[in-house]
Amino acid sequence: MKVLAVGFSTKITTRLRFPTRCAVGTTARQAKDYDKGVERVNIAVIADVHGRVLLAFKLVARYQRETGEHVDLILQCGDMGLFPDLTKLDRATIRHARKESTELGFHDDFLTSRHDVRQVLESLDCNLVAVRGNHEDHEFLDGLERATDEAVFPVDCYKRIHVLKTGVPFRFEAGDENVTILGIGRVGPPVGETELNKPKYIQERETERILELDRAPIDVLVSHDSARDFFTSGFGMAEIRWVLDQCRPVYHFFGHSGRPFHSLTDTNGVTVCAKMSDFEWDEKDPGKPLKAGCLGILRWRNRQAHAFEVVSAPWLREYTAHTWRRLG
Repeated sequence: MKVLAVGFSTKITTRLRFPTRCAVGTTARQAKDYDKGVERVNIAVIADVHGRVLLAFKLVARYQRETGEHVDLILQCGDMGLFPDLTKLDRATIRHARKESTELGFHDDFLTSRHDVRQVLESLDCNLVAVRGNHEDHEFLDGLERATDEAVFPVDCYKRIHVLKTGVPFRFEAGDENVTILGIGRVGPPVGETELNKPKYIQERETERILELDRAPIDVLVSHDSARDFFTSGFGMAEIRWVLDQCRPVYHFFGHSGRPFHSLTDTNGVTVCAKMSDFEWDEKDPGKPLKAGCLGILRWRNRQAHAFEVVSAPWLREYTAHTWRRLG
């Protein structure tokens, strides 16, 4: 497959600022409509959760209470830490779990029903839809994926966490509005890698599905990896670059690199590329709050009327490595 070199403008496409959040890709007229409660799809966006799945649901529930704004869907950019069998943990997850037990949150909170978890989930009527990262049990996910013809499949006991099949468009509807989402999971092999069939790397069947898209209309692209050469030469995924050039989605959300939140416009002149901060504790802060830029809200009506914000409200800092379990 022939792909173009990746290049980006240095200007962040920020056209409107809210009091406590950074908004991207909207106009003042559209924002005024949003404030009036115009019908739209509201999507929370997060990245590398690494087991802190229950915390993600808690934050979205808190966001709804604080703002009065309903969230229809949680979109997650991979590395959920989907390990139902702890004997299948990869070395990195084992290393991190020795220091931080939340790395095992999917296993602890979402395999068998628990009252405290149900209480949180019952406060929301939105599901979480994720792509695969490189730190998941891919054998477990492969079995579930083969068992369905749907674009998404549930992975937890509550049927609230779903995984997107790579290269299969997913049309999400809320009320009279809809948005078409494409997921690309796993990561691309770096230059020089010889073992291309490792489960963490995009698989041949997934690449074939992507190439069959041609110029399919995609509104939102969500992936774990970045486009090839986005941050570092020789790293990233060529298939993502292909989708950006051929399908020209309005947004591309991703994670993986460990870098802080960063947003800019792709060379295709259309796509707002937003690298979300990891959904983890800020070890540089003594209080260990969540990292800035780890939660975003996409308000979507159509390809002409939309806005994306990074949530930076003061209440976010209440959720720390020491307090999050007892907070609602």
